[in-house]
Amino acid sequence: MNNRKVISLDQNGEHYYRQGIKKRQQNLKKEALALLKKAYDKNPGNMDYLSEYVYVMAENGFGNEAEHLIIETFVKDNYDPEYFYILSQINIIKHDANKAFLYGVQYSNYDPESNYDDTLEEMFDVEIEDENELEKEAERFIGQQIFQHLFMNAKVSEALEYLDSLPMNIQEEPEFRNLKAMAYLFLNKFEDAQVLLEQLLEDDQTDMHALSHMTLLHYHTEQFDKYEAYLKKLEVVEPLDDDARFKVGLVLNFLQKYEHSYKLLFPLYKKQKIVNFQLLHALSFSSYHLGKHEESKIYWTRMQNFHPVDEKFSPWKKDEAAAEILKLESMYLHDEDQHKRLLALYLISKIEPREAIIGLSIWDHIETLDDYEKLYVTFLFQGLKLVRLGRMHIGLELLYEQSFRDEETLLMWINVFHDLYEKHKEFEDVESHTAAALYLYPSGRRLTKKGLAELFNTTVYRLNKAIDRIKQI
Repeated sequence: MNNRKVISLDQNGEHYYRQGIKKRQQNLKKEALALLKKAYDKNPGNMDYLSEYVYVMAENGFGNEAEHLIIETFVKDNYDPEYFYILSQINIIKHDANKAFLYGVQYSNYDPESNYDDTLEEMFDVEIEDENELEKEAERFIGQQIFQHLFMNAKVSEALEYLDSLPMNIQEEPEFRNLKAMAYLFLNKFEDAQVLLEQLLEDDQTDMHALSHMTLLHYHTEQFDKYEAYLKKLEVVEPLDDDARFKVGLVLNFLQKYEHSYKLLFPLYKKQKIVNFQLLHALSFSSYHLGKHEESKIYWTRMQNFHPVDEKFSPWKKDEAAAEILKLESMYLHDEDQHKRLLALYLISKIEPREAIIGLSIWDHIETLDDYEKLYVTFLFQGLKLVRLGRMHIGLELLYEQSFRDEETLLMWINVFHDLYEKHKEFEDVESHTAAALYLYPSGRRLTKKGLAELFNTTVYRLNKAIDRIKQI
């Protein structure tokens, strides 16, 4: 047999690219999309592959996703103005003349010799009367796009810095002051946010963006009387335009006012006026909680085109997690045995996504627990450093990581640990003592000292000492 190595004929995607271009020319757009994606995946840094891929994405009805990909690359590539041309072309394919024109204006400013502005004027049959105003509008529009992209990628500080880099006359416009207030909110700079929002609402009491952000501010700062008052305003006042509907719909979704949120957001999706990660995420949650489960999955699936998100964060998985949390609460958290209550808290902390616990009635009961359990809650969910409960927790984690996850075994360790701690407060070797407890209380398992020593990263000598110590309690 010939042992020569097989050399890939298409390590850089050139073959897929050529085939994709050919299919596109033949108007076989779906086949072209699949091939050009392969070329792009092989070499994401190739501008030809990228541009052709996003154009054919737009031709296949994924124009919003294509635009998102280019803005993402634009930001990564230090805001290279070359991307404005691609963004303009995508929006020509999408038949969005306004965005195509604004991106084109920015590209023309960067490369006036391209005469791209003349091309756009001819294409859209317009005559530019005030070039300065048009350039300002383009800068304003692109500023919003870049801010939203950074913000959505959890780069809130960078988004704020970007806003601060814009011309002051643009920064002072209500829309950009609202964006800045939103960034302050997410950075927990509540006082800064409040100053801005109060000014905005003083200027215009019907500013739906400012009303939305002020509602969130009062919610996060637990000023519930003010929160309720602003929430009523949001639910009563009818947003005047799509942008305001979008903002209010997102906020209401966050506040779990799903029916009203869906009524505002679904028409935007239906018109394809706004389609982005935020809209699809909100619609997935609002539709799910209104019983539209299959529809919810459609939004969630399309959302992945913008930002891949693990299914555990989906509304149905969060619902399953919430049900599991409430089941554990019912089984153990109301028990008179404090150790069973600790077990419940530990098991609840292992349920993913962890934020499934937010807003559940369980918190009302947690408030009634003893201080010892409350300390453990703070340890689990806020990272408080504790010695006694910290050591107990290490043992639980060791058992859990080695797949000893049944409640009987975990409860056994909690019991042994507390008995041990009462007599030997200074013991440090949690690994050996956890293994020793498991050896002494195997629950029908066939366990050897050697096997446990290896499993828990200790020695047989240390394990024997721990066994003797536990036997003495």
